[in-house]
Amino acid sequence: MSIASVRAPAKINLGLEILGKRRDGYHEIRSVLAKIDMHDDLHFSLGRSGNGMSSIDGVATADNLIDRAIGLVQSRSGFPTRIGYELKKRIPIAAGLGGASSDAASTLTATNKLLGNPLTHEDLVDLAGRLGSDVPFFLGGPAAAVGGTGTRVDPVPTISASVLLIIPRVAIPGKTAALYNEVSANEYSPGHRIERTVERLRAGVAPEPADLRNAFTAPLYQLLPWLAILPDLLRSCGCCRFGISGAGPAHYALLDPAEFANVTSQVRSGLDPERFDLYQTSLLPNRTQRPPNA
Repeated sequence: MSIASVRAPAKINLGLEILGKRRDGYHEIRSVLAKIDMHDDLHFSLGRSGNGMSSIDGVATADNLIDRAIGLVQSRSGFPTRIGYELKKRIPIAAGLGGASSDAASTLTATNKLLGNPLTHEDLVDLAGRLGSDVPFFLGGPAAAVGGTGTRVDPVPTISASVLLIIPRVAIPGKTAALYNEVSANEYSPGHRIERTVERLRAGVAPEPADLRNAFTAPLYQLLPWLAILPDLLRSCGCCRFGISGAGPAHYALLDPAEFANVTSQVRSGLDPERFDLYQTSLLPNRTQRPPNA
């Protein structure tokens, strides 16, 4: 095989807890990550231009996780074959949806396949951990509980749910580091909300609304007070299960497909179209699922 095309899905966080700060300076987290039906498209080929020559919506790029992922597979496998690639971005950038991490994970698997699968899954997981905290998750199934800095991954079932994404049109320089710096000890929690969510998912039912809380909520709203309208707006439109993905600023609501169109229309009418983009998607499925209101 000399060509490989893959889809790199986005994710949302079904709750996120920060347990505290570790001795190494990193924060200990607990979260449930779930893949959604929104993806970037990646196309790889052997023997084309060097790894640093790529196309991202027609814009040349050099230093990014895709190049690093290719380099790691080449180094570990001992196959220095040139690999060219093209990336079509569909996942909003720096929104908390994991696009760059998903691209990196898809690159690891696609590059390994192009080279004849010289690396084991364990090798790829090790390389993924070197690329970023969310990257190992994207090597697995549709949902998982994650711990540590995000690199400990325990697969869990997901549910059937439509997902309304609300993406604020804002760039936050150094977002994740900035928000971690603003997290106070008052935002720390022992991980019980995530434990309950895992139990409910394993039972085939949706998380409790309160357990979708994200520890970055207060710091994000302090940084961008105009986002604080979203929880009340979503409640007024009939949404009970909603949250922030990653360190934001993306918000989401889990909805039954039957109510999706009506709720989306209400939410859209309550937002300034110059400040927010809305996307309609869904959780990636298991074989057997139940609706989110079960």
